[in-house]
Formats: sequence, C-alpha cells, structure tokens
Amino acid sequence: MIPDTFIFGILTFLIVLGPLIIFHELGHFFTAKWTGTKVVEFGFGFPPRATGIWTGRTEVAVTDDTIFDGFEELESLTHSPVPSASVPWKVGDVADLRDAPSDSADPRLALLQTGTQVEAIVEKRADGSLHALLVRPKKRRNALASDAGDAVDGDLINGKLREVGIDSITISEMVWSINWLPLGGFVKMVGEEDPEADNSLASKSRAARVLVLASGAAVNAVLPIFLFMAVLMLPQTRTVGDVTITAVYPDSPADHAGLRVGDRILQVDGREIDDLNDLQRAIMLKLGGNSNWVVRPGIPDPAPMLGGPAFQYLEGRDRQVSLSPRFQVPERDVVFVVTDPDNQLLLAEARLLDPTAGVNDRLRVVRVVSDASEEISIADARQLDVRIQVGQVLLVVARVTDPTSQIAFADARRHDFSLGLSTSIKDGSVGIQIRTENPRTKRFGENPWDAFIGSFGEVRNLILLTKNSISGLIQSSNNPQLSGPATVGPIGIGQLTGEIATADAPIITKLRTFAVLAATISLSLAVINILPLPGLDGGRLLFVAIEWVRRGKRISPEREAIVHLAGILMLLGLMALISVQDVMRIFRGESFF
Repeated sequence: MIPDTFIFGILTFLIVLGPLIIFHELGHFFTAKWTGTKVVEFGFGFPPRATGIWTGRTEVAVTDDTIFDGFEELESLTHSPVPSASVPWKVGDVADLRDAPSDSADPRLALLQTGTQVEAIVEKRADGSLHALLVRPKKRRNALASDAGDAVDGDLINGKLREVGIDSITISEMVWSINWLPLGGFVKMVGEEDPEADNSLASKSRAARVLVLASGAAVNAVLPIFLFMAVLMLPQTRTVGDVTITAVYPDSPADHAGLRVGDRILQVDGREIDDLNDLQRAIMLKLGGNSNWVVRPGIPDPAPMLGGPAFQYLEGRDRQVSLSPRFQVPERDVVFVVTDPDNQLLLAEARLLDPTAGVNDRLRVVRVVSDASEEISIADARQLDVRIQVGQVLLVVARVTDPTSQIAFADARRHDFSLGLSTSIKDGSVGIQIRTENPRTKRFGENPWDAFIGSFGEVRNLILLTKNSISGLIQSSNNPQLSGPATVGPIGIGQLTGEIATADAPIITKLRTFAVLAATISLSLAVINILPLPGLDGGRLLFVAIEWVRRGKRISPEREAIVHLAGILMLLGLMALISVQDVMRIFRGESFF
C-alpha cells in the first residue's frame, strides 16, 4: 500500500513548486513579448512532451512556387499521366491539376487537414507578408535534410496548421506544453544564441537581453514578499510565555556575558522573545556576529512557597548584555575526574545541564562484574530478558524495542548511577538551556499594510539565515541548529512537503509552513538562476557581459550553445546525485522532523 506521505508529497510538491516555476517562466515570457522576441514554447516540466495547446496566428501566403513535400494525400496530384505546363500549381517538380475543383483556389490546400503539425520555409516580402517556399509535415527530426528542401533557402517556422484559406495557411507557432518530467520549466525563444534569426533573442540589444534573462530570477526574488505578507496576515493562535534560563554552560558566550540561571530573556536584537522558536531564530540570525539581549535578572527567593516560583522579578532592573553566537560549539565528554577542562565535564556539572547524561551509555554482559559503570552480570541481565548471553552489549535507551540488545534508562540507573543516555554535552550556539514559564494564549494576524512592511524584514531574515547556513556548511559547523541535509533535491522537497501535509498540526499552521517553505525555495531559485553557471540564466547573462567587455564582439553562437549544453548536462548530473542522496535518506527512514 502506498503511504499517505508519498501521495501527499507528490501533490504538495506540485502545489508548492509548480507556481514558483510558472511565475519564473512567466517573467521570461512577458519580458520577451515586451521586447519583441518571438516565443515558440512555454513548457512546464522537461521533455518529452505529454500534451500541449497551440496558440497564435501566423498567416503564410501560398504562391505558384510553393512546394508541398511529404503530404501523402497530395501524391495523386503528382503523377497525372498528362502533364500540362499551363497549370501553375506545383507539387514537387511535376503537376497536373486540370481536374481541380475551383478556378480560384489552390486545390492542394483543399486536401490539407487542420491540426497537422507542419513546418514551413518562408520568405518575408517587402510589405512584411510571409510567402511559403516549402511546406511539409513535421515528422522527421532532421526534416530540413529532405531532398525537396535542399535547395530552399528561407526562414523556418514550426507549428500546428490552424486554418486553410483559398491561397494561404495559418499556423499556430506558440505551444503551451506540459512535459513528463515535472522538475522545472522553460520558455523557448527563437534564436537564443543566433543573432541572424528574425525576432530572435540574440538579435536584441544587450539591455533587452539582460531584461529577458534576469526577469525570471527577479520574479522569484519578489514572490517571497507576497508569500510572507500572506503568512503575517494569516490569523493564528499560539502559546507564548516568559522565556527563562534554566542552565548556563561553563565557559560559553552566555557565561562570559554574565547570564545566570533564572534570568528572563525579554528581547534579542530588538525582537520580542516569548517562546523557544523566537529565541532560536534570533540566535541563528546572528551566528558569528554580535547579538544584543535585554534580560530581567531573576532574584532567588530565599523561602519560596511550596510549588511557587523560585525567582522574583522586578521591573526597572532590566539589563543589556552582548554576546556572540558560535558556529562551532564545544562537545565535552562526561567524566568522573576532569583532566582536560576544554574537552571534559564533571559528571555532577553535566547532570545540571542534562539529567540524562552519564559517563557511559552501554553495558557489557559478563559473568563477574569488575566495574559496574561498564559491566553487568549475566544474572542481572537475565532478569531483564532470559535470552541475553555473556559477551552481548546492552545500549541504554529511553524506550526498549529490542530487550536482547537494549536496557531501559531507569534500569540502567538502578544498576549504576553514572550511566546515561549520552556521554557528552554539546553547548549550543550561546550555551544556555531555557524553559517557557507562565504560558498564555496569544492571537496573531497583521493588517495588510503592516504585513506588507513586515514582509521585507522577513525576506531580509531569510537571506541572513541562508547566508549563515552556507557559512556553517563551509566551516563544517557542528552547531546542532545547522544539522540536517546540506542539499535537498526535488525528491527531498517532496518528502518534506509530504511530512508537513501529514503532520498532526492545525491547517493554518500547515499553510504558514508551506508558505514559508515556498518563499525559501523561491529565493533559492532566484539566487541559483542568477549565478554565472552555463545553462542557467546567469550563464547567459555572463555571455552578455563578455560581449560588453569585448565592445560588442560576440562569442560565436555555436560555441555558446556548446557551453550551455555542457552546463545543462553537469547540472542534470548534480541533480541526479542529490536525488540519489534523497532516496537513500528515505530508505534509511530519516525524517526532516
């Protein structure tokens, strides 16, 4: 049976990514139209083509010299036993149309079927009209190499035969296609590298080409503003409270800044803090930089009431502290005796930070115990499960799923107090632990204007978060807040959207999450597409820049096409590698949450 996550993953993937791709390509499409560049296809997904709708009306006159090649229904007109030079219409090199049904209409046109995909070689007359030199069905990939077209020189147009007149045909040259590989989209323009083609992109000015090529990334850069605007306007109810420090790691940024247990965090860099997510986001924004906090010191109550607060707080005693969140965080081993303070932490101190920590997290089954912190007797072990054998190792876990290789945390602590679920302590970016006190419900939802203004701040924060994530990747950061897959492809995005769709959360929360995810992907698309990589918009812009540096001297269309083809192949290869990584993560049962 197909899991719900898989089904919802496909649907939500298309819902989230599809509009981003369409809007990106619409940016190219409308600027191309505005600059007079001829567009022949707007595609969602990558070929092969599944279906398409043809639009546009290009009228082409049929003249005496028009050659019709490859139409089987016209073959009977090419083999009349009595040739006549007086008949003007030609099919191939011989024609005899004395039985034509009309004195004014070209009888060949009466036999053409609308809806046929054709290509025509045309010439443009002085009055701007197009006259067909050759018309044939588009059946062969290399149709121009056919015998009938070898000597025909003109401009090529492709499309679907829309109308047939008495002396002309109308061709729909533009196709809106849906393709089988829904991993992207494209706008196909005439002569993207060929400046000789009529109304081609390459024939336009440098400013026009820059506008057309950069418009897709520009649209993706603007979309997050409206997505965050929608997020801020969505009504939501959230549980908030007073964020209070419960532990301060020794020798951490928080310790050096003078933060202490009981301090209440009010603001970070001007942002009000009322839950864990607010604090984590504020810290992530300032990784590697300086962060300014406003805290209200907790005054210990010397005689607290039973069940009452351990600290008292007075208004007017707030203080400001500065600290620097870290990319690299220390991880110290829990030990009985500290010999290396930089890499070790006393068991008693570790338990204040993490009650489940211990000097060891596994026990070896032996006949006679010599060290209870590392060994358990076979007699004691078989009280847990009779199948356990001498020599086996029991891992300390929170919940036992395999009694022959695991021991519950409570049972391990009864055996020896020094055992734990983990044997090391990782500080975190600033070195504190917190909890939310005095919980209360708060309703959020901005008016349109405030949401619009606030969306710019959200976009700025998203850029900073992305920058810090990339910086952490470059520095091989071990920060827990930067954990997770370094790269995610379409399959990974599908897994993520599927997990969001099937999560046990209110629909409003899911909509907000999808909107934030779409904004993140849109901004990523903008950045990636503008990079000067062959095959991408930025790669084509690079060739425009090279042309400008060379004072108008272009690189040959053939060489540019080869470079872009190589770039596309490399990008597809990279996408394949990332997809393999995504698939392996799914098979390992790893989740994003």
